[in-house]
Amino acid sequence: MKKQFGLVAVFLIASLSVWAKPRGEVTLLYTNDVHTYIANTVKDANGNKVPGLSYGSIVALRDDLKAQGKQVALVDAGDHVQGTAYGALDNGASIIKFMNAAKYDIATIGNHEFDYGAARVFEIIKEANFPYVACNFLKEGSNKPVVEPFKVLKFGKTKVAFVGIMTPETYTKSTPAYFMDEAQTKFIYKISAGDDGQELYDVVQAAIDKAKKKADYVVALGHLGDDPASGPWTSVEVIAHTHGLDAFIDAHSHSTVEYRVVQDKQGNDVVLSQTGCYFAAIGCMTLSDSGISSKLIRSYDRSDETVGNMVKEWIAAVDEKLGEEIAVSDVPLYINKPDDPKSRLIRKQETNMGDLVADASYWYFNEVEGLNCDIAIGNGGGIRTDIPAGPYSYKSAKTVQPFGNVICLVEMTGADVREALEFGARKVGTGENGGFLHVAGIKYTIDTSVPDTVKTNDKGMWVSAPEAYRVKDIQVYNRETGVYEPLDLTKTYTMGGINYTLRNMGDGFAMLGNTKLVKDYVNEDYLVTSSYVKAFTKGEDGKPHISTANSPLSAYKNYLINYENPTGAGRIVIE
Repeated sequence: MKKQFGLVAVFLIASLSVWAKPRGEVTLLYTNDVHTYIANTVKDANGNKVPGLSYGSIVALRDDLKAQGKQVALVDAGDHVQGTAYGALDNGASIIKFMNAAKYDIATIGNHEFDYGAARVFEIIKEANFPYVACNFLKEGSNKPVVEPFKVLKFGKTKVAFVGIMTPETYTKSTPAYFMDEAQTKFIYKISAGDDGQELYDVVQAAIDKAKKKADYVVALGHLGDDPASGPWTSVEVIAHTHGLDAFIDAHSHSTVEYRVVQDKQGNDVVLSQTGCYFAAIGCMTLSDSGISSKLIRSYDRSDETVGNMVKEWIAAVDEKLGEEIAVSDVPLYINKPDDPKSRLIRKQETNMGDLVADASYWYFNEVEGLNCDIAIGNGGGIRTDIPAGPYSYKSAKTVQPFGNVICLVEMTGADVREALEFGARKVGTGENGGFLHVAGIKYTIDTSVPDTVKTNDKGMWVSAPEAYRVKDIQVYNRETGVYEPLDLTKTYTMGGINYTLRNMGDGFAMLGNTKLVKDYVNEDYLVTSSYVKAFTKGEDGKPHISTANSPLSAYKNYLINYENPTGAGRIVIE
């Protein structure tokens, strides 16, 4: 049946089989992929901007439900400490304070929890007043869990077991080096995966089996997502290859899934839900003897005063530190398709924002550091938001590049350059890839008629070259002659970019593990981009104006640059 909740949410009830004893009723309020978007605004009925959902909202909702006599749990499915300057400025410490003040009951670990380093993850776990669960995060060799695989929480007389599941993509969508020893020669942690997913399914099933003996309901709290590109490790596939779950609260793919029924291995119905991302909605799932409901709440007219004020004070502090206007952008800068914000072009083709970020590293090494930089790169997954035309501040730059990565310069052969471009281009035409490379000082073509045959291991890391290359017509810009010249596979080139990619094998770029370091820890990436835009020609208002003509790189003869075009200057041709 359908039921209306407030003004925004509709949900369905899935019938359950008859149990020998009543299990009681518990309401789960859940968040996922908040990514520190705590300062959202939405438009009211009159078109005025008003505060959107945040931690104060979910506390008020929880308290209101409790006042109605309901048993309520507050849970999070990961990626909560990273995403904007509100998380990056103190490595997520304030976000954990907000979640503690909100009295979250439990959470699982998202891949972006690792963006401040592995040591910081363990600090966060200690700082949190709530437990983290992840059944497939293990110590290499002993296979002992790093955190509890599941946790049983009691609400009134009803016990709910939450089984945590981390995405195996954490290896490459975080930084592989974080899971290795100091020498980066061997892994000391593992995330159960398996090329066919069976290793993951087995670990999850073992946790479910143990949890069922102790609880009335078993709910997966998974950071897996339903994007087929993440297969065979998606939430849908885990449900289909296991049995015993009642529901699955999902994350990672940023999908809006209000209510979906997926059959498990034994043909039983499992309710799957995910809120989307960036606090656009709060999930509300009710476990009861009559069935399981789920709905998404996209607005709430009340906010807890204490938690709300904590958030407001932090927003004000960050805005004051980063709010200085350093430039004016004459053009909108895109990571998404201009007419479809849900289409993340930055992960599958060139965009003007991707060009800007790559150009910043290229310019900084050549003009500020005085070091020769032949090529610069920026991974699509590290470039996070559109910027509209208008004022451009440090906060703008930090929102685009929120991870705290620093840039470095390395030497590599032309053959290594080709391998890196090929690895970044492997999913073009079929799906997104956070490792898609945006470039400066180089141009190339991707032939999508050539199938991807790059070999990777079960951690998604490069193993060997393809049978045939999709990338072709690779040409490197010669700053002395102003001419793009064919890549020489035997020549040594210098490449600049973030150490996530070039030093720590982020996104799986293992072919870069043996490059020669020229200079590391040069500057934080968002400060490099800020320095670049501050070098643009000033307008009559005395401020640098971001446009093609005003770029300091426009002085480079025949250099490909076009910030007015949302899809960039044509450095990456896809055919």
